[in-house]
Amino acid sequence: MNIASLMNTPPPADATPRPGRIQVIRVQATVLLQGTLSAMEDSVKAFRHMRDVLTGAYAQHRA
Repeated sequence: MNIASLMNTPPPADATPRPGRIQVIRVQATVLLQGTLSAMEDSVKAFRHMRDVLTGAYAQHRA
């Protein structure tokens, strides 16, 4: 222990408590679920687009 530590008072601890482990897990699960759903929606949209291109469904809209 040095003299400076005796003269200077330590800074106060944060008043806000740290998030619990369960809250962190919930946030991580929510983010992963949102990412999965977004990827699934993009895959469905890409499939429908390619299906329409390959079957000529866009030809009806161009006329």
